[in-house]
Amino acid sequence: MIGQQWMYIKLIGSHHRGWLVGNTDWLVHVVSLICASVLAFLLVIYSYILWMKYSSRRREKVKTVRMQELLAEGSFLQRYLNEGEIGVDLLNMSGDQQSVLQQLLLQRLAQGPVEHETLRIRLLSWQVFGSSYRSVLKSGKWSERVNTLLYIEQFHMIELLPRLEDMLRVTSCTPLERFIILRIYARTGYFRIVKELLREQYVWSDSQYLRILLLLTDSTWTRLKDHFKDVPYQIQSNIVHAIRIRDDQTEGAVVLLEKLILGEDALLRTHAYQALAQVSRGREELLKGLLLVWNESGEERQRSERLTVTQLMGTVHADAFIPRLKVMMGDPSFQIRQEAANSLARYEQGLEELRDTAVNHPDKYARQIAEETLERMQYGRKMD
Repeated sequence: MIGQQWMYIKLIGSHHRGWLVGNTDWLVHVVSLICASVLAFLLVIYSYILWMKYSSRRREKVKTVRMQELLAEGSFLQRYLNEGEIGVDLLNMSGDQQSVLQQLLLQRLAQGPVEHETLRIRLLSWQVFGSSYRSVLKSGKWSERVNTLLYIEQFHMIELLPRLEDMLRVTSCTPLERFIILRIYARTGYFRIVKELLREQYVWSDSQYLRILLLLTDSTWTRLKDHFKDVPYQIQSNIVHAIRIRDDQTEGAVVLLEKLILGEDALLRTHAYQALAQVSRGREELLKGLLLVWNESGEERQRSERLTVTQLMGTVHADAFIPRLKVMMGDPSFQIRQEAANSLARYEQGLEELRDTAVNHPDKYARQIAEETLERMQYGRKMD
């Protein structure tokens, strides 16, 4: 009663008159019921959270025990990895046991096992997880499908490649799923990868395309270079980057870079110069000849190309480049002017040429850069 009176005073007021006067008890009961319901709801939530924590800890303990059992010397997993015979115990695992086995196999692959053990892990993964992976790819949630694709990639599960091909043809397949599938194609050397890259439907970043290209097997990589003219422009640009990163010194790669340097596309020319500088070991004369061609008619090219060529002229020395470098010290771009001075300083007669530039160059900024470069060279000699 005391609680009801207090609620009455707070909610209605001790001197209030009107309709609420006759319904005080009803209002108090409603408010009490609401408060009790809220309290009960909070208690249920709190109990659920405690139960979930308990269940999670219990599952982790069970997984730890099962992991230790599988890692123990003489376990059926260790016997399989050593002898190659798949026992019934491995094939009849429950869901939680499969989860532990999957984690262990992935850890083993990450450690870089010997070839025969890697093959056994891949065979076992297909035998144990193949049917469940196929089911998830068909009807699982998006997050489950993505995780499963990552598992398929790590286990090198080539048996599911036809199923992945069906996924690509479904409109519900998301860009991330398509990217992972093509990465699997590249890693496994699946013949469909070149045909997929020829399509214009993919909208990915350069880094994504590059990650696919760097995973290509040697035979697939050669096929893709043969179809260079047919792939979309973005992939063409990344193929040139991939030649540099893969350090592809094959005759086909060098010929392709030479064609691009002599071509009309400014961006591809710039990337091709950078790539050729990386892969042309033993073929410096080829790069020097292409730079000499540029030296005759390249002064009007784009800034990025002028910068790249200026840097290369400091690496590939030729007396014919010296007048060009001195001209480039008067370039509108400060970075190019500085690179031209640095490149000129690498020549045997660079000190003399910089002194001449500091006195006689018609551009005052070129004279200043020459003087600063001379000062740095003299300071470096003193430090030595």
